[in-house]
Amino acid sequence: MVWFPRQVDKAEPTWGFDIVGLLAVIGGASIEKYAYVITASFVGSIPRLMPAPETMLNINRPTRLPSLEEATVFGIYSGRKKDGLCFFGNAMHGIDSLKPYQFQAYRIAHKKDPTVAAVESLQYVKGREARNPELAISAKVPLCNFNPLDCVTLVSVLITIALFVYAGIEHDAVALLGLGTMCISTSTACLSAGWYPRMKFSGSQEPGDVIIRTLDGAIVCVTCTEAVAQELYFSTPFCDYVYQGVKHKSLLLISTVCLMASIIFFSNCTWKIQIAVGLAYIVLNLAYFVLSLAEVHPSRIWDMKSRYEVTRIENKLNDHHIQPLCDAIRVTHEVDWIKEGELLPATPAYEGWLQEAKENCRNPDYGFEESFYRWKDKIEKPLEALRHEQRLASMPKSKKMLLKKMGQLGTSV
Repeated sequence: MVWFPRQVDKAEPTWGFDIVGLLAVIGGASIEKYAYVITASFVGSIPRLMPAPETMLNINRPTRLPSLEEATVFGIYSGRKKDGLCFFGNAMHGIDSLKPYQFQAYRIAHKKDPTVAAVESLQYVKGREARNPELAISAKVPLCNFNPLDCVTLVSVLITIALFVYAGIEHDAVALLGLGTMCISTSTACLSAGWYPRMKFSGSQEPGDVIIRTLDGAIVCVTCTEAVAQELYFSTPFCDYVYQGVKHKSLLLISTVCLMASIIFFSNCTWKIQIAVGLAYIVLNLAYFVLSLAEVHPSRIWDMKSRYEVTRIENKLNDHHIQPLCDAIRVTHEVDWIKEGELLPATPAYEGWLQEAKENCRNPDYGFEESFYRWKDKIEKPLEALRHEQRLASMPKSKKMLLKKMGQLGTSV
């Protein structure tokens, strides 16, 4: 058995361009969904087979992490309002999974002094903060150890090692070259997009409690300092890329060339190796596809609890929009954020209830919900009576006489 095909006009073995190599570039949708996690992990740069490595080859990389648009954040004491919840705020609370009118209350604090924690998180930068002043006022967020994406990556490493061993047993040098170039392509593609998430921080230890409200009426109340509020809820995290400029473009070039070479090599290795490589890519594509279907939540990927001490105080399901507001007033002892956020209509009933709730917000025996319905009835019943009198005044006299005889005049609509 020969290591390399020597002629191009023979049937076996010879050079050819089969479509088996296309399996290596299929599955970009599943990879793209979690590309930011793969490239943020040091495990992601390990040479291995990965479906659609070209997904990582982006010249224009995002500079900010996406926000959850279906939520609004209110600063109870600061008076700030922000449309959209920051990425790590959603990773902390899972806002997008809350049910309508659900209420939750948390207490969040730094495990360490925020200034000390920020200095420790900057140690890996090794002087780069001098070239980027934004790094000097930011904090790093680590990934969870052995998160689901890292587990799939380690499985792909084991599969790649097995394929190398099998190609050596088969004396298929073309397959070895194909595996080697594909591993280099995957590794350099992930390195070119390697990044760290960074959050701006403030050393303020003043109270910075916040309210998060979703479009479905769910409310999350967070008791925290202004430093925590700034990091998690009011500043948008940014991406700190490891390689910039020429280094980044060089890695893109190496990855692209190796990817094209590997597809040619895979198309010209023996059929046994092509079948093995094809099965490997099918297994890896299925693994990433299952992760996409499972909707792995960011809280299982980012290790937020390594930086913050999180305590959930309350978790309550409600069936009316006023109930989570009552719960939030009871926990925060504040009402002004409801007016400033325009969360309720400016009607006499709501205005009167809010004023009374403000006067009794620290009274543990005060019933906020009962008070709301009392104010609602106090305003709406006289209005309904007035509307009834107006309808009677405009009613024909003959119809009034008929209703009076039937005993329905007092209740006629």
